[in-house]
Amino acid sequence: MRASGAATKNPSQQRWISKVLILVVSLLVFLEGGSRLILSLNSIRQRVMGIDDASYRLQWVRLHQQHREWTGPFAVYDPTRGWAVKSDIQDMRLSDGTILNTNSRGLRGKTEYEYQKPTGKQRIVILGDSFTFGSEVADDDTYSHYLASSLPNTEVLNLGVQGYGHDQMLLYLKEQGVKYDPDIVIVGFTYIDVYRNIESFFAYAKPKFKVVSGTLQLTNVPVPTPDHVLAMEPFRPRAFDLLQILGEKLRWTFGKNETEAREVTKLLLAQIIATTRSIGAVPVFVYLPVHDEIEPVPQFGVVAASPPVPDREQFLSGICQKENIPCLFLRSRFQEEVKRGVDFRAKSHWNAKAHEVGGEEIKNFLLRSNLIAKIQNNSVSETGSKAQN
Repeated sequence: MRASGAATKNPSQQRWISKVLILVVSLLVFLEGGSRLILSLNSIRQRVMGIDDASYRLQWVRLHQQHREWTGPFAVYDPTRGWAVKSDIQDMRLSDGTILNTNSRGLRGKTEYEYQKPTGKQRIVILGDSFTFGSEVADDDTYSHYLASSLPNTEVLNLGVQGYGHDQMLLYLKEQGVKYDPDIVIVGFTYIDVYRNIESFFAYAKPKFKVVSGTLQLTNVPVPTPDHVLAMEPFRPRAFDLLQILGEKLRWTFGKNETEAREVTKLLLAQIIATTRSIGAVPVFVYLPVHDEIEPVPQFGVVAASPPVPDREQFLSGICQKENIPCLFLRSRFQEEVKRGVDFRAKSHWNAKAHEVGGEEIKNFLLRSNLIAKIQNNSVSETGSKAQN
């Protein structure tokens, strides 16, 4: 009887618990309603949105509802990498007026490449994002096409994909790039891709590598389909999205995300290097200057002086020195051309002239570093060895 009486709550306790529950529920409803209002008003939402999974997901949903895709009309869902370039595109006219073609495996241009490298040919595979893919320029105006046209007896395969981070480049290299038996693997490095490596949603849902005890652990694979993302959207609490957005803003403010992005990027690039070397190919990194790295944008009429070697370039240079790989930085050449009055900008990417200059510098670097000559000698030695056998 005593135990039973102790377990029974008196009326005042029950009223107090009820009031607390009502308060908690009211607060949750208020937070959810307020969050939905904030994220639905364009003027407020644009100020709130940041660099985080929730912001990118909400942006993708809005674009998708408008029958637009951040990845472009030439992208297709991929369960491992999130998205890939569609295959067999023929003369697709894009909104910027350029014409796009892809081959049967989704590589930029009309040229078909068998996995088996033609006898006596050199082969270069290039990984990268939209600057390597060649957004806003024609098939024949990409720096990869310039390389193929200017290097004799050499095939250059453009594996650039709009919106990719280095995590997706690594997976693309392992899935497809190594099958082409390249002699050289070039990474078209833009620093903005470093930040994509800590997201599980960017232009669309994507894979994400987490650092666990100093090693990479792949997560968010298989990547959810667009139908699944849209089906789950009505059940996602907007209050949680808003808290995530605000929390990530704090992490960016205190440098936490910058540190995390660099940590995972170092490991991803090391994996690209190791994968390249495992097939007997030479890894080469090329720092592609973009946006204000080419021509600083004045603020209040004043252009801030840049240090001799910007921190972003030092980051990549340190990796190249540690891993002992050839590394090329294009910024100085671009800035020299800008001083001469050359305009390198399309709407938001390189124009054809920038690709031409970039391709020329990469070609000269490969020749100057004796990478092409070494490959030619190796090809001759292998051919002679096979003939003797």
